[in-house]
Amino acid sequence: MTIARYRFGHHVLDLPKHELLRDGVAVALPARVFECLCCLIEHRDRAVSRDELVQAVFGRLNVSDAQLAQVVLRSRRAIGDDGQEQHSIRTVPRFGFRWLPPVTIETDGAQTDEPESETETDGHPASLSPATHAEAATQPPAQALPAAIDRHTASAAPTVLPAASAVAIAPRRLSRRTWWIAAACACLALVAAWWLPREAGDAHAPVAAAGDATAPRAIMVLPTELREPGDASWARLGLMDFIGDRLLRSGLPVLPSETTLGLLHQQSDDDPRQLLRATRARWIVDSRASRAGDGWDVRLQASDEAGVHHNAEAHDADLLQAARQAAGRLAATLGGHAIAGESEDPPALAERLQRARAAMLANQIETAREILLAAPELQRAQPRLRYQLARVDFRAGQYERGLATLDALLAGDDARDDPRFRVQLLNARGAMLIRLDRPDEARRSYDEAIAAVGDRAQPTELGVALSGRAVAHALRQRFDRALADFGQARMQLASAGDTLAVARVDANLGVLEVERGHPAQALPYLDRAARDFEAMGAINELSTFRNMRVIALLQLLRRDEAMAESERAWALLPKLRAPSQRADLVLTRVRALIEVGRLREADRLLAMPEAGQSQPGEQGRRELLQVELALGSNTPARAAALADVALRTWPVQGDPRRRAWLRLRREQAALAADLPVSAAADVALGDTLPDLLVRAVARRARGDVAAADAGYRAALALAEQRGIPAEIATVVVAHAGWLLERGRSDEASALVGRAAPWAGQDFDLAALQARLLHSLGQGPQAQAAQARATELAGEREPPAEPETATQFAPAS
Repeated sequence: MTIARYRFGHHVLDLPKHELLRDGVAVALPARVFECLCCLIEHRDRAVSRDELVQAVFGRLNVSDAQLAQVVLRSRRAIGDDGQEQHSIRTVPRFGFRWLPPVTIETDGAQTDEPESETETDGHPASLSPATHAEAATQPPAQALPAAIDRHTASAAPTVLPAASAVAIAPRRLSRRTWWIAAACACLALVAAWWLPREAGDAHAPVAAAGDATAPRAIMVLPTELREPGDASWARLGLMDFIGDRLLRSGLPVLPSETTLGLLHQQSDDDPRQLLRATRARWIVDSRASRAGDGWDVRLQASDEAGVHHNAEAHDADLLQAARQAAGRLAATLGGHAIAGESEDPPALAERLQRARAAMLANQIETAREILLAAPELQRAQPRLRYQLARVDFRAGQYERGLATLDALLAGDDARDDPRFRVQLLNARGAMLIRLDRPDEARRSYDEAIAAVGDRAQPTELGVALSGRAVAHALRQRFDRALADFGQARMQLASAGDTLAVARVDANLGVLEVERGHPAQALPYLDRAARDFEAMGAINELSTFRNMRVIALLQLLRRDEAMAESERAWALLPKLRAPSQRADLVLTRVRALIEVGRLREADRLLAMPEAGQSQPGEQGRRELLQVELALGSNTPARAAALADVALRTWPVQGDPRRRAWLRLRREQAALAADLPVSAAADVALGDTLPDLLVRAVARRARGDVAAADAGYRAALALAEQRGIPAEIATVVVAHAGWLLERGRSDEASALVGRAAPWAGQDFDLAALQARLLHSLGQGPQAQAAQARATELAGEREPPAEPETATQFAPAS
C-alpha cells in the first residue's frame, strides 16, 4: 500500500499534495524543506548522514554547510522546533541528523502506528510489502556513510507431519553462507597497496573484544573538516582514509576507516574521550583542510585521553600532497618511521582512487565504479585502479569478473616486483573463491599469500591470510586446522592493533563451534559478537551472526529464544544491500517460522525474490525448506513431489549434507502419503544422521522390522554422541512414532523419556508424548500433553486424540 501521509504531533506531512499541515492548516513550505522532512522521517529508524541528506534535498553533493544548515533551520521552524531544543530533529555530532518524534503512517486505505516494522497487513510485516522490497534493495546499510561527513556543522526446524505419521523434520545443518561472510571480512580487511590501504569488509566490521590488553592501542582518524570544499567534498572521507593509510604505512597501528565510521554512527555526543574509551584508541586524529591561495592547507592534531596534543601541518598546490606531508610529520611525532621505497602516483590518478575509496566507504558501490571507469585510458590500465575495480566487483557480488581481474594482475609485473601487493591480490583472490564455493582453490591462494609474506613484518596481511585459510579449512570440515589458523591469525591481528579484525576472529570461533556440532559452546561467542556488532553499527555482521544465533538456538530446541532473535535479525532486512545476505536472512527466518508453526508467513517469505538469490553453495536450501513447509502443512504428497524435482536437478557440486536431509524428507513424505519409497532409497548412503534415518525408513517400507529397528538405534546412538537436542528429538520422534504404530508402547516410552526435557518447547515431542500417554491409558496426563501440543502447533494440524488404544495395534 502506498504511504500517503506521515502524522506526528499536531502535524501531517501529506506526500501526494506535497504540503505540511499544522492542526489542519497548511504551512508554507519550500520544496527543499519538504524533501528534508521526508528524508528524515522516512529513515527515522536511524541517523541520516550529512551527505545522504544533501543528496536527498539538493540532488548533488557539492553543497556548502551553510546551505544545508539553512534548510535544516527552516525545517525545524516549520514543525515548531529549533536548534536549542531539538525535540524533533536532533543533530548527531560528527555525522548528521536524526528524526525523534513517533510517526503514524497513513496509507491510501489504512493507518499504521509506529513501530512500522512490527505492523502486519494480512499477517505480513508492513516493512515487507512488495514495494518496500524493491526500495530496500537499493538502500545502503545503516552504518555506511555517504561520501562526506561534516563533523562539526553536520547538524549537519523440525516441521511435523500429522501425529499418525510420527515423522519429524530435523533442523538444517549450518549453512556455508556464514563462512562466505567471514572470508569476505577477512579479504577486505587487508591492507591494500598504494592509495587504497584497506577495506574492512563490504561495510563488514566485526568488533574487538574490549578486554584484549595485549593489543597495542591504535590511532583513530576522524573524517576531515573541509572549509569551502567546492568540488572536493569527496575529501571528507577520502582524505580521512588517506591520512590513516599514511600513518599505518609508517608503522603505527590505525583503526580501519569502516570501524571509525561505524562508531561515529553510534555516538550521541562529540566527546573525544568517549570515542577513545569505545575504541581503546591511543590517539584521536582531527584533520582540517582549507583552500589557501592557489593551494591547500592541511592541519592535523592528535589528542589523547589526558589532553596531550601533537600538531602537524603542510601546504601544497595538490590536496593529497599536502595531506601526505602533514601525515608524515605527524607520524614522526607519534613514533612512526619514514615510508621507504614508495613510488607516488600522478596527482590525477591519486585523486581518482581516493574519490572511489570515499564512495566505497559511503557504500556507494556503483558510484565508485563510475568514478573508476571514467578515468582516461592510460589510468584505467594502471594496476592500482584495476585492483580497486576488482574490489568494487566483490562488493557488488560480481565474483567471476573480479576473479578474472585479480588473476590478470597476479600475472603482471607489479605483482611479481612488489611482494606486498602480491599478498593483497592473493588474499582478495581467496575471498572471491570462497564466495564462489571453491574452498580448495581458496586455500591454495591463501597458502601462497602466507608464503609471500615470509619473514617480513606484515601482521595485518598475514592475519588476513590465516583467517581466510581457516575459513577454507572449515568449509572442508577440517576443524582442527581451522582452529589453529584462527589462533595464529588472532595473534597477528592483535599485534597490529586491529581490534576490529581480532573480534572477527572471535566471532568466527562461534561459527566454528556451531559447525562442529557444539551450539551451546557457540552461544557465548555469538552473544558477544552480536553485542559488539550492534555497538559498532556493523549491520552486515550483525545480521550474519544473529542468523547464526537463531540456528544455534533452534538446534538447542530453544524455540522461543530463536524466534525472538529472528525478529531482531529481521528488522535489519531493509538495511542490507547484498542480495545473497538478504537471501540468508529470509531463509533463516523461514526456518524459524516453520519451527514455531507460522506456516503462512513462511510460505510468503519463500515466494519473495530474495529467497532465490543465495550463493552457489546454498543451492537447494530454499527447496529443502519448501519440502519441510509442505510436510508441516500436512501435504506430504506435495512434499514428495517437490523433493523429487529438487533431487533430480541437484547440482554436482551441491552440499552433500543438505542433499542427505532432502532425501530423508522425501522418504518420510512418501511414507506419510502412502507412496512408494524410492527404489534406491538406501543405495550409496553415507554415515551421517539423515543417511542412517533414510536407511531405517527404507527397511521399514520393505517390512524388515529388525533391520529398521537397527537403523533407528544406530541413528539414535549417533545423535546422542553428538549431543544436539534437535537431532536427538528428530530420531526419537521418528523411531518412537513407528513403535507406537506397532503397539510397542513400552519401548516407545523409554525413547520418549530421553527427550522429555524438551517436550515443553517442541511441537513434535509434545505431540509424541500425547500419543504415548493415550496409548498407555493415562487419560489426565494425556490430555495435558495434548493441550500443550495444541498450544505449540501454531498453524500445524494439532495431534488428534485417539478414540481407542487399538489404533496403535501392530501393522499387518
